Amino acid sequence: MRALQTQTAVQRHDIQPPFLPDFSRQVVCIEGLLCDTVTFEEAKQRIVSSIQEMRRCNLVTPNANFLRLIRSDPDFRDAALANDLSVIDGMPLLWLARLLGIPVQQRVSGSDLFDALWANTGEHLSTFFFGATDDIGHRVRKRLREAKSAIQCAGTLSPGFGSVESMSDPAILHAINEACPDLLIVSVGARKGLVWLSRNEHRLSAPVICNLGATINFVAGSIKRAPVFFRRSGFEWLWRIKEEPALWTRYALDLTTLISVFLRQVLPWVVYRSIHRPSATQLAAARIRHYQRGDDEILEFFGAWTWQNILPLRDALAVASLARGNLVINLNGVSYVDATFLGQILLAYGYRRRMHRGFLLCASERRIRTMLRLHGCDYLLFAGQSRSDAVPASQPCDAPESVGSRNLREGRVPSSGTP
Repeated sequence: MRALQTQTAVQRHDIQPPFLPDFSRQVVCIEGLLCDTVTFEEAKQRIVSSIQEMRRCNLVTPNANFLRLIRSDPDFRDAALANDLSVIDGMPLLWLARLLGIPVQQRVSGSDLFDALWANTGEHLSTFFFGATDDIGHRVRKRLREAKSAIQCAGTLSPGFGSVESMSDPAILHAINEACPDLLIVSVGARKGLVWLSRNEHRLSAPVICNLGATINFVAGSIKRAPVFFRRSGFEWLWRIKEEPALWTRYALDLTTLISVFLRQVLPWVVYRSIHRPSATQLAAARIRHYQRGDDEILEFFGAWTWQNILPLRDALAVASLARGNLVINLNGVSYVDATFLGQILLAYGYRRRMHRGFLLCASERRIRTMLRLHGCDYLLFAGQSRSDAVPASQPCDAPESVGSRNLREGRVPSSGTP
């Protein structure tokens, strides 16, 4: 299974998987969340190949709970966006995507991915479980030891109910790395788990890291997973409340957020899109200016942008995102954007946050601010700069256009691409 089978545990322990942005990902923005439009098999293969190639895959599994938390918790939001693979775990998100006209094929549950890896007896995955109680950890070790499966338990660790800071103790991280797992599964709650991974991923050596919530309880057998009918029909939450009655408060809050998003953002966007959908001529006229101003790397966009002319955006972001100074995205000249365009912008934002580098989005025009709000990502307007050592951007959005010293590069964009 693993490409590094011949390496010693010490060598594996010392390897830190690289963090590289992949702007070829087929991502979209679903009301502020970054999601990959992948099938179940594609997601599974991406996990397997990341382990084989010792390439970092920070897996995120957004659901309706994420939709609520990103609106109230900036730390959680940034952690959720700093990913290498983001699969739609909740049926409500799938329904919203379809209403928005986003080409999402199926739900890809984190627990289903784990089950598929477990069932593949021809491969072997070393897995470390971080979370739950000591008793749950003991049950997991016992069950995996007795089962004939691909999942081999590299270790379990219960961090208790402390803070993210207390769970980030070097001794804890050393214990996880010492086990040399292929896969690290965190189960300490959605908010705490993602923030913990975001804070410590530069110090974790496992290729694949993820927060899979109740998966450890499903493996231990302490909680029964919902039957297939409940999962496919979108009523898994009812089963979860039966198993864990204390969850009803969380689901009630999530439902309130869903209703609000549907009425205040999804429906208005459907109307806005039907009125302002760009023509082929408008798409062909879209263009990008890429230039430097001091240490700022500036991308200035003009015209209408959708999945049909997205390829130049991918190329421009792939170059500009690697800059050590501030990345400035200027959308004041934009007349229309869709979920695919904004998905690429969120991808850039997540990578910059992940690397602690500056990001600034400029959008003073009412038109573009409205589109950002309806897509649920107007928080980008207030992102500012995340690097404490970043060179301050001095009026980057109002920088006059020039050639030569500012390395101005301008090109027209063909209206072709893939959704």
